Amino acid sequence: MEYKYEMVKTDGQLPVKVIIHTADVQMHIPRHWHESIEISYVLSGKIDEIYIDGKVYESLQGDVVLINSNAIHSFSVNSGKNRKAVTLLIPYEFIENIYPAIDQTSFHCISAGDTGRNSQYEELRGNIHSIVDAYEKIEVDPLAYIKVTGLSYELIYILLKNFKIQKTNNGKITTQKYLERLSMIAGYIKENYRQNLTIDHLSTRFHLSAEYLSRFFHKHTGMTVLHYIQAVRLEKSYADLMNTDYPILRIALNHGFPNEKSYIRVFKAFFHETPYQYRKKRSCKSQDLTIDKIIKDGIMS
Repeated sequence: MEYKYEMVKTDGQLPVKVIIHTADVQMHIPRHWHESIEISYVLSGKIDEIYIDGKVYESLQGDVVLINSNAIHSFSVNSGKNRKAVTLLIPYEFIENIYPAIDQTSFHCISAGDTGRNSQYEELRGNIHSIVDAYEKIEVDPLAYIKVTGLSYELIYILLKNFKIQKTNNGKITTQKYLERLSMIAGYIKENYRQNLTIDHLSTRFHLSAEYLSRFFHKHTGMTVLHYIQAVRLEKSYADLMNTDYPILRIALNHGFPNEKSYIRVFKAFFHETPYQYRKKRSCKSQDLTIDKIIKDGIMS
């Protein structure tokens, strides 16, 4: 069975990605995985099924479900009224910067049936409620993002203090091997996106044939290696486009594009207008561009 890799990027100035769900319709998010740690918390209603590495959970109001880095997971909800849930996506790099031992750490944090740690879950619930309250005020309170940032650090503290366990091999050797390999390739691209990255370079770096690397990456991400590189470069360049007056050529070269023409082509494929046009129209009201939005909407080659 194939599982899709999902890239996660936070919203602008926030260290974590906050998604608030209020849809009352039936919905299914198929099995996928990502490096970020994901927390699902039901504020009202329920999530009918959360699948995590072979186990299935029902999440009711007040339930917290943490999905560890690289765990294969999916969500299913039936139609129902008054459903409200929040998803917190915590980038692996954010935790690693403040807690380098995260590579040896996992978390056991699924509240349903875990009656021995009620006080710890109450502390976590209080933190999540505070994050949601502050996040919902961002549009009207220019300082709310500072509050969310502080609460995000507190969230990491609570998780490490109350729910940290030693990481162990889950026994899925073949799957884990692929997850680790793909994570290494994706991480290398993100760290070296400014370089002249090619299939030949990557295949040599990871001791794979070019043909195998291309098939492997597309199978597990649903996109080509080139599209992934373009997505990373486009996301990284966006802040310079919207927050500086750098020439387009400088932005292109600073973020790994071989020339201005290449950058314009990739940018136009996603935004349906050139970076010049986009910058001029939105210079007074910038918005955040995320890698996951790029992947969702697609980049044409």
